[in-house]
Amino acid sequence: MDISILYTQIVIMFLLMGVGAICYRRGIVTEEGSGQMSTLIMTFVAPCVIIHSFCRSFDPAMLNKLILSFGLSVLLLAVSIALATLVFRKGSADYADKRLCVIFSNNGFMALPLLQALYGDDGVFIGSINIVATNILIWTYGVWLLSRASGRASGVNWRKIVLNPGTIGFFIGLAIFLTSFQLPEILGSTVSFLADLNTPLAMIVLGVYLAQSNLRESLRDRSMYLVALFRLAAIPLLGIALLLLLPFDRSVCSVLIISISMPCAVASSMFAQMYGTNYRYSSRIIAFSTLLSAATMPLVLSLYQMLV
Repeated sequence: MDISILYTQIVIMFLLMGVGAICYRRGIVTEEGSGQMSTLIMTFVAPCVIIHSFCRSFDPAMLNKLILSFGLSVLLLAVSIALATLVFRKGSADYADKRLCVIFSNNGFMALPLLQALYGDDGVFIGSINIVATNILIWTYGVWLLSRASGRASGVNWRKIVLNPGTIGFFIGLAIFLTSFQLPEILGSTVSFLADLNTPLAMIVLGVYLAQSNLRESLRDRSMYLVALFRLAAIPLLGIALLLLLPFDRSVCSVLIISISMPCAVASSMFAQMYGTNYRYSSRIIAFSTLLSAATMPLVLSLYQMLV
């Protein structure tokens, strides 16, 4: 991991967020427009990033890394669930929203651009399985948690687990990788162009979300600091300690540390709104943790770099 590239990329990402915030403040991008761009990213752009990273000849070593990444992703998510459950007890204010924000990181919007800059397509290739593991857990554990908190009984929607755009993009990419299939030039170029939109478009959307949040209200809410502490520091540090103790491939571990060092997932607010919990609170946490991550991400990742 090149720390200078890391710092440069983080600065670029936050400058792009600044563009998004300015666009919202000046009325260039509306709240409805940011929602449409978010849908565009999740439906087409992010899946194309994953597919593009899988357009390579089959390599057993990379397949092993993919399997390892999935296993470690599930382990890290299980640790996050245990910690969030221990800290944010059932019945306390907005406990389900707090747990979701602690457990799930922004491993799509923010992690993929960073992985692309630091490790190229290999980083996105290994990191994509973390997104798949997250999708599975948020559509199972996340739905169960929010439904119980809101009093809305809801079963697991297996169709959405399997047929969401991120998982579909992964399986298309996996099929391409396993068969060493080469996309026709026209289709391959289209996928590549869409993939290139991910960093600027995702950061601009996040900037719009930040501009919509009430930062003063967040700064006065002590619970925000506790959630941010666990999301941005406790879980990444636990992940570093755990992965350093395990004798696994360091490239896989590095990718996963980046993925779990991200701020709260935007999906936390979206799911809270869908299942009737306090999505406005989740939105404030997402914005607050995203701003704080400008300081915490470099520190956490620099620490990991020193220890490996």
